[in-house]
Amino acid sequence: MTLLQLGLVVLAQVAQVAGQVLLKQGMTRRTGRLSRVAAGTALLTFWFLAWLQLLQGLDLSYLYPFEGLSLVLLVFASGFFLGERMRVSTWIGVALIATGMILVGLN
Repeated sequence: MTLLQLGLVVLAQVAQVAGQVLLKQGMTRRTGRLSRVAAGTALLTFWFLAWLQLLQGLDLSYLYPFEGLSLVLLVFASGFFLGERMRVSTWIGVALIATGMILVGLN
């Protein structure tokens, strides 16, 4: 994996998380609903197109574990931007996902 590909992977996962947070905000707030949903949809579209680009140059078995990054980021973003409270079991799951990503990355 090149540095450019790694950057695109991280950027794509951040866009996916931001898109999901904006969609959630847009669907649960009275003001700014349309702009948040539109921005969330745009970010998820970017994620999709970036993912397609990455699939061209990387093996799926190598690329897919990076999806775990979005799950980890989403837990933090949900707490920070949406005020969601996480249980201990959630943090254990995050730790297991992160461990799995590291193990796959070492392979």
